[in-house]
Amino acid sequence: MKKNTTQILVEKLSNIIAKNILEGVPVSEGTGFDSIFEELKVKLKNITMLPDNIIDASSYKENEIINALKSMGYEYKKPISGKLHFFNKKSSISLYIIQNGLKITLIP
Repeated sequence: MKKNTTQILVEKLSNIIAKNILEGVPVSEGTGFDSIFEELKVKLKNITMLPDNIIDASSYKENEIINALKSMGYEYKKPISGKLHFFNKKSSISLYIIQNGLKITLIP
């Protein structure tokens, strides 16, 4: 079946747009968690970033950490293996508070 001129034009434009979008969106590993850390640092000044994208919040009480996460739009979901699970609907990101060490991680 032969394509008409409109179909060819639409395909070419779609390819150009898709290529421009893919080339114009820089993606670098770790920047998302870094921004979460920076936003959380405004609420909890004494936190530090540990290796493997773990935030040390051990200088705070559990309820202070929970209140900070809630103020950032995270909702408490349920405990998972000694971790409290929080989810942000707007960003679709889950964070976990490791209860025995008061650390925040992305890993369940």
